Amino acid sequence: MKKFAGYTSFLVLLLFFDFLPRFSIAQEMVDTHVSGVILDEKQQPLPFAAIILKALHDSTVIKTALSEIDGKFTLLNVPTGVFMLEITMLGYETYRKEIESVAVARANELGNIQLKPATKNLSAVIITGQKPFIEQRADKIVINLNDQLAGGSSLMEVMDRLPGIQVNPDNMVYLNGRNVRIYIDGKPTPLSADALAGLLRGMSATSIERVELIARPSSKYDASASGGIINIVRKRGSREGLRGNAYGGGGFGRYAKYTGGFNLNFKTGKYNLLLNTDYNFNKYFVDNYILATPAGEPGIVSGGTESMIKSVRQMNNITPSIGLDLYLTKKTTLSFAVTNALQLFKKDAFSEMTNLDEKSLAGNFDNRVKTKMNNFSSGLHLLHQMDTLGKELTVDLDYYQNVNYSDQHNTEGVFSQGRDELRRTFFDQNNAFDVYSAKADLTLPLKHKAQMESGFKSSYVETYNRNVLYDINGSKLIPNDSQSDLYRYSESIHALYTTFHQELKKLSYQLGLRAEGTWNSGRQLQSSQRFSQNYIQLFPTVFFDYKFTDKHSFIVSFDKKTNRPTYENMNPLLRIINANNFVQGNPNLRPVSSYNGSATLAYRNALFVTANFGIDFRDFTYFAFQNQRGDSTVTRPVNNRYTQTVSLITAYNRQIKPWWYTSTNINLRKLSYQLVDDHVNITGITTFNFDTYNSFSLTKQLSWLILFRYRGKSQERNIKTDAYFTLTSGLRQSLLKKRATIALNVTDIFNNFKNRYLQQSLALRQVWENRYETTTVRLNFTYNFGGQINKVKKSDSAADERRRSDTKEN
Repeated sequence: MKKFAGYTSFLVLLLFFDFLPRFSIAQEMVDTHVSGVILDEKQQPLPFAAIILKALHDSTVIKTALSEIDGKFTLLNVPTGVFMLEITMLGYETYRKEIESVAVARANELGNIQLKPATKNLSAVIITGQKPFIEQRADKIVINLNDQLAGGSSLMEVMDRLPGIQVNPDNMVYLNGRNVRIYIDGKPTPLSADALAGLLRGMSATSIERVELIARPSSKYDASASGGIINIVRKRGSREGLRGNAYGGGGFGRYAKYTGGFNLNFKTGKYNLLLNTDYNFNKYFVDNYILATPAGEPGIVSGGTESMIKSVRQMNNITPSIGLDLYLTKKTTLSFAVTNALQLFKKDAFSEMTNLDEKSLAGNFDNRVKTKMNNFSSGLHLLHQMDTLGKELTVDLDYYQNVNYSDQHNTEGVFSQGRDELRRTFFDQNNAFDVYSAKADLTLPLKHKAQMESGFKSSYVETYNRNVLYDINGSKLIPNDSQSDLYRYSESIHALYTTFHQELKKLSYQLGLRAEGTWNSGRQLQSSQRFSQNYIQLFPTVFFDYKFTDKHSFIVSFDKKTNRPTYENMNPLLRIINANNFVQGNPNLRPVSSYNGSATLAYRNALFVTANFGIDFRDFTYFAFQNQRGDSTVTRPVNNRYTQTVSLITAYNRQIKPWWYTSTNINLRKLSYQLVDDHVNITGITTFNFDTYNSFSLTKQLSWLILFRYRGKSQERNIKTDAYFTLTSGLRQSLLKKRATIALNVTDIFNNFKNRYLQQSLALRQVWENRYETTTVRLNFTYNFGGQINKVKKSDSAADERRRSDTKEN
């Protein structure tokens, strides 16, 4: 990383010098040029090599340029005379040659120039043919996925194995204990937790190149990313021709699992076509135990209930996508992408509830759910590079639609006063939302190693939610208005931002400011309830990076973000867990204002220690409320006064031996908060989390990974969760001259994962014990195919966009 950062800074400096007047050169300017083609040791073109033309007598820089994608370079308007030509490229020896520029065009054509690999810079990581598992950069942490870790698993499963990331059984994804936004190829995913889980389960980790962890996003990103951003970057080939891979695999826990798919990438000098299809089948069990008693009386069970829920769930995911990059000119690329993810979900659940007063069965509930979910996204991305110094304009237009159809057949048995009652119902729940978004970003390089970025973004969201309950009498469906309702919601957000970045000798800094205006409104049909919210907020960001040496640095950052209520959290319609437990949104939720500061000390580019402090005003806290009869509970989100988080994170990432790479993380975190009504301060507990990932090269073709994760006892607002640990291990064998791999992975080897927590509400105390099918064995085979043609394509573009949504799998 040090070499890459130094090389990049060197290029920026050289390109900056190209703007300076050259008063020290007195030669006569004529319309001549110097050109050539840069090749590697295999006679393949080398893009982005730095070409520097210097005066021979005093080494004054005359001209600079970067080689194109096809390795070609041209220095225009070169004065006549004798010069020194230098060509530098990361990983290659510097090329130097004395040349004479004359007023004859063909005399200045240098032809092919072959660079020699810098063998003395080869590290242990390069020898083993693997990228470092973790790269620590100034603004983010990059996790490079390998086939050993990814083989045979869906992206959702691999995410839960990565340092700093935790995927809860309710499908919520956390980064260092905080909620995050999920981006795919630089674009936000406006999905509910269930829809996002379905998408990530349908994507094979084999098709993912890297995962970027951005704990402190700049003002360029949406202000709603208060807990950070996880950006998932899919693989894209770097050379022209047809390339791709096909994969397939299976596994089992209590039930069978299957995966399969292919990824194709075809590039020419005029376009780049990508085709991907992933299929995932997963059948698994979820068992829940719920003990509900009056709050403040843990030793008294009067009025309490006990529920047991056993369910078998099945998911079929297919996720086809297509992408097309059109190279309109050498500096302009137009990209188009479409993804249509289809998820079929089935759940068969049976629950029993016991009345603790009477020590007798109070009822049972049979819940059979079939859900069809379709996530369609499309987008246009235009990248125009105005010059070779980094001045560029990007424009994005995106559309997203999520449609969810859910049918529930419920059979409820009620037993009281010697009388048995049986009630059968059919619950039809449909929801959909559409997202329209447009944004533009302008990057302007300035003097003295400075850069400014500015842009705007506008988005419009419209949601539709409908619940219809029917009583079943024989073969007839009779409408029941008790839980039938319609809810509509719309929201528009408009934002402007600007950032200023400068690199001095040892200090680099970034200042940013973002302004966002939000307008939303909602209407519930049954209660004729209407609401609306309009507000404008400012979000500053400050970032300082001081380098003591090339290997030691100190980073300080501060930012203000927001956390808007998710669409599901504002939806007042009831969602059924079982006959006695429901989930409901709150349309009166206010957005959270989040203030965060951090300081990081980097030692030898291997040891990183980060201290974080954050305070969230009006944070969301979930409370359970009982009805007057005490036979059912509804969980709703409310705003508290504040939530305060303090954490200390230590990360050690290093290639210890040529055959051993390790990444170890320790996270100490304490959370405290204050309720709104009674002003009660809850200090929380200090949580200790530990992750260690180790990769061993047993032979040139065989490698072994082991991942140990410990999650200490924690408190998230009013929820206390017990500790647990898991152990995951796998083997990876290369075959067919490294074109194919076979991987065997075992997750949660000792079946230690557990999810047991206490949720303390104002009037109700609930203990949840949940068991999941976490111990699985998977075998996966991947084959890489394709070759290349003689050219290399122009650089890819990336983007940013979309919105939010959040719901929990019942």
